[in-house]
Amino acid sequence: MRLKTIAGKSAGERGCADACDFPPLLDWEEVMKDEREDRLGFARRATFALLTQSGAGLIEGFGSGNQKGLEGAMRAVALFQAHLQEMDRLAGIAEKRLLHVAEALANAD
Repeated sequence: MRLKTIAGKSAGERGCADACDFPPLLDWEEVMKDEREDRLGFARRATFALLTQSGAGLIEGFGSGNQKGLEGAMRAVALFQAHLQEMDRLAGIAEKRLLHVAEALANAD
């Protein structure tokens, strides 16, 4: 993987870009194991990772016949979105319960 980094800027100095090589932190089997063992966590991490990439980076990453990867990423994002919608629904229910408790306590005084 090749990434570019911008060096820090001092007063009046323009930053320069250096090419950096980083070894992979995970192999593909570890990624697939993570997806099998923690689907929701994987979906959350994938969603946030997609938000860190530029449009050009996403096109490059999912281009070159990587339709399977694109479809997998879309499923992961959809899973995370469905989870957030369910959490929103449950939070609304919890909020209503707390309002009933507050009302009951206010009426008891």
